Amino acid sequence: MDPPIGLAHSGRVIRVLLAVLVLLAACARTSDGEEEHRDGPPAQRAFYYWRTTLRLSDAERRAVTELGVARIYLRMFDVVWQDGAAAQVGVVAVEDRPPTGVEVVPVVFVRDEVLRRLPRKQLPELAQRTWDTVAERMKLLGGAPRELQLDCDWTDSTRDAYFDLVRRVRELARGVALSATIRLHQIKYRERTGVPPVDRGMLMFYNMGKLVADREARAIFDAGTAEKYLARIADYPLPLDAALPIWAWALHVRDDRVVELLQRTDPDDLARADFLRPDGPDRYVATRTTFLDGAMLREGDQLKVEAMGPAEALAAARMLAPRLAAALPGAPRTVSLFDLSERNLRRHGKDQLDQVFRAVR
Repeated sequence: MDPPIGLAHSGRVIRVLLAVLVLLAACARTSDGEEEHRDGPPAQRAFYYWRTTLRLSDAERRAVTELGVARIYLRMFDVVWQDGAAAQVGVVAVEDRPPTGVEVVPVVFVRDEVLRRLPRKQLPELAQRTWDTVAERMKLLGGAPRELQLDCDWTDSTRDAYFDLVRRVRELARGVALSATIRLHQIKYRERTGVPPVDRGMLMFYNMGKLVADREARAIFDAGTAEKYLARIADYPLPLDAALPIWAWALHVRDDRVVELLQRTDPDDLARADFLRPDGPDRYVATRTTFLDGAMLREGDQLKVEAMGPAEALAAARMLAPRLAAALPGAPRTVSLFDLSERNLRRHGKDQLDQVFRAVR
């Protein structure tokens, strides 16, 4: 027997309401209709700080506090090959401290050239000098680190030397968690490049292309290139955190070849320069010979701008989020934005950065 019309209608309403509740529990939608990934606990929020002097501006300090950032990955120094030896350059000058409660994770960048040139018997000395400088800098910040991150774009030919260095640093930094930056090619070709002997990996989800003059090519983030490397993230044998790009830079182009990368140049200032004229989207031409941030521009030289704006940063986060979630469902992780600076904050804004953080779990 069919139920009375009133009861049948009520039943349909209840079923519809239940379906809606299920959908709302499964996902949340942003203002533009895209779904945010909601599985697992919220990721811990972080910034990279990649300057040679630790001194936060008022705007940077506010961003750290208002966005609920828990960690700052602080570049300590670079290890480079200089005058026939491994040398520390750009050791960070500590003139400030992050807001109370924000953990500092020291990061040491090791150039691959050092691992190719340094005799293996000198690795213990390099490890000792590395740890000593990190410990000394961290004392200025109030204590010993809980984690140390080693940043190196190692290859299959430098794998053994790098992993040896990592093990020697671990022996010195007892009780300190060790992490390593992981590039996309090291995820995909792990059989060749190996998996570093660390506790965690930080997947650097940027620097995906070559620095070329082509108008359409993008080096910071390119979705087509990224897609080729995503498949093997889920079964990578280390817990993975993620670093996402929010910066911009300009490429100095002459005769259709890249002369240099202008990392200190704020692309937002180029439109106001009286020696440049626009030449299509994200492109400028020098109208006279002059200097820009130490680089000599000849008349006719071009500047190609690559900028990670709010839409691009969010697209990168949403692209990566489900792959990370599939790797270790529900596992805690850190999402760090590269990098903390006033010009990057001006380009994105607090609400946009909050959206990027929320996109990854």
